[in-house]
Amino acid sequence: MQSVQRCSRFFSLTLFALALGCGEDSESEAEAAGGSAVGLDGAVGGAVLPPVGGTAPPPMGGTPGPVPAGVSRCDYTNPFGQSAECKAYTGPGWTAESAAADCASVLPGTAGVFSVEGACGFPVELGRCAVTMPPESAYELVMAGTTPDDDRGCALARTGCETFARGIFTPSGPCAGGGPGPVPPSGPPQAGVFIPPYQTCKPPLEGEPPGLAPNGDVCTFNAISACTEPGRRFEDYASCDVVRSQRPYYPVPPRAVAAADDPRLSDPSYLAEMGWVTEQAAACGCTCCHSERASTAGASVWSIDQSQLWLDHLSDGGLALLAGLADSSVLGAYPAEQNYGFGRAETGLPSTDPARMQAFLLGEWMRRGRTPADADDIPPFGGPIYAQQVFVPEPCRAGEGVGADGTVTWANGGARYVYVLEAGSKNPGVPPNLDLPAGTVWRIDVTPDQRAIASGFTYGDAPAGAVQRFPAEGRPADLVSGQTYYLYALLDVGVPITRCLFQAP
Repeated sequence: MQSVQRCSRFFSLTLFALALGCGEDSESEAEAAGGSAVGLDGAVGGAVLPPVGGTAPPPMGGTPGPVPAGVSRCDYTNPFGQSAECKAYTGPGWTAESAAADCASVLPGTAGVFSVEGACGFPVELGRCAVTMPPESAYELVMAGTTPDDDRGCALARTGCETFARGIFTPSGPCAGGGPGPVPPSGPPQAGVFIPPYQTCKPPLEGEPPGLAPNGDVCTFNAISACTEPGRRFEDYASCDVVRSQRPYYPVPPRAVAAADDPRLSDPSYLAEMGWVTEQAAACGCTCCHSERASTAGASVWSIDQSQLWLDHLSDGGLALLAGLADSSVLGAYPAEQNYGFGRAETGLPSTDPARMQAFLLGEWMRRGRTPADADDIPPFGGPIYAQQVFVPEPCRAGEGVGADGTVTWANGGARYVYVLEAGSKNPGVPPNLDLPAGTVWRIDVTPDQRAIASGFTYGDAPAGAVQRFPAEGRPADLVSGQTYYLYALLDVGVPITRCLFQAP
């Protein structure tokens, strides 16, 4: 069986509506996935910086008591920002021994000073980063500032928290006014553009238990590849309008509906397990396209609300994807430990219990008379996005690249994303984990509320309407004369317009 290595990731955008829309209903790659909007696995991939902090290591023998709540801390200097930080061990799974061991190597090559007395705090703070998953190993990072009006570390603090630690960043002091990062558009988005993922925190619905975030809130990323806390509905805590900007959507009635006398409807054990599968799906971003409750005009191809036996709505290819028998690794993912435990290392449908999910979905696959080997010929899912992943760049044409005067130029119109990468780098993919490949030298993004930018600006200087996303702060590294670099410009996420190699003058 080839499912173990097949993980699903994330999706793309309006120009791929015909090829990869939620409502695609032909025997194509899109139909083979049944219009699925899922996309998560446990692989991080593509990060330029290592994750901030860590998870609790196993106890070091004996039966040590828990860390005193709110008073255990690790003080250290962050080697990336060269600034003071403090890590507070807030999860109930930490012990004095495991927290001390974590502090001893709190970041690569960095040992902190551990104390069980005193809460984290600095005279000037850039902000606090709450990392709540898994709950047992939760922690909070407190980032120190220098002076009340020095905001030079704000972008790095936010990026380190939200992009790499997948935490909830609460700015303070000089950062209280916000700054670059995965935040909602400041104005109405341009029509049809991809809205990058950002996090929303809300109080729990009436009658639901408190959330895991500070103050009992429920915090959820607005992304197809994201899930909210288990047992809740994704659309209650995130914006499906944002999610549908990340993938084309149109309604398509289900292809098959189970008969009223289907024997599975009289099997309490089966229905209980099917109910669990439905609850897992409802907590994740796929519900935005595949639920009457969450969609704007009706579900696409399959609907978790329309029938207890909604898996019958999917084609064989779609079921193979959900069962983890089809490769959709190009579609992006949040790692399970940063996504409320939902992962997709073994299955296509996100799950907090992948073995249980796979057993059920493989049972459905075989109930159709199929075997795992029958899925071997299903091509990698992703269509144009997969083609981009394996694209091999050629030399730039005359006038493209970065000129002797530092001017960045490309062909084929305006762009919303522009990269300069080292030669040999992977092609940029989709958020949240494939859009910043190792080897990125410089990246600028146009925010969703701004129009695409034209070429002709200076390397290292983001033009009006754009923000520098890498490096998080400061100017990018100077290009080395005679060295080959990779220019990658996109009209929008998943829509490249120039991909070529140039030699720095």
